[in-house]
Amino acid sequence: MFRLIQLHAQHGVPRIGVDPDGYGSERAALARYRETPAMFFGVGRFDESGRLAEIVMDTACGPAVNCPRPAVVVHAETFQRLCDTCSFGLDVLTLPELAIRLGVAVRLAPVMAPSGRHAAPEENCSVGNRIAREFAQHIDDPVWRMELCAELARTPSAVNGLLIGVGALSHRDVLDHYPALCALGTQLPVGIHADLSRATSRPLSPAGVTALRLGL
Repeated sequence: MFRLIQLHAQHGVPRIGVDPDGYGSERAALARYRETPAMFFGVGRFDESGRLAEIVMDTACGPAVNCPRPAVVVHAETFQRLCDTCSFGLDVLTLPELAIRLGVAVRLAPVMAPSGRHAAPEENCSVGNRIAREFAQHIDDPVWRMELCAELARTPSAVNGLLIGVGALSHRDVLDHYPALCALGTQLPVGIHADLSRATSRPLSPAGVTALRLGL
């Protein structure tokens, strides 16, 4: 049995609300959920005894579903679903951390196919993808680093490409390119530099790894 669930914080403690309507399949429950995504967190799977056995978190980022990128974490205090970009610099929980907090397994639902106004902006995605693709080969080029920072200043959401590019480096790559990585860290746009610096408090997050590898 599947039911729609709400997740909110009450005096710092996570509380799960359950919609009374039941559905025979995960697909049916998700279809109903996506008609009013702002009202619910996702879908709960209940076992034969009626106990919540698993939470299926939808991939829509934010309660208003106005971000085209898929959610991968939740805000640590409000449990709002967030993508890598929207969670940048915030205190968040990964799905395993959320599962530990709630005491029940949590996994992502199948990703919705983008369409209409929810489709990813092609320009932002192409900039981020190019940054991620070129990063390892061009990090030592000071001109490329300067152009990268200019791109990030124009398109802050492309920082996701920076997180991917830095995160994809091997430990040996980080050692080999560390002077260039540190140089890039000092050149970043002020806002991105500040967000990355705050992310060092979460050293295992994508932003935290990036910050540390850039010498922040």
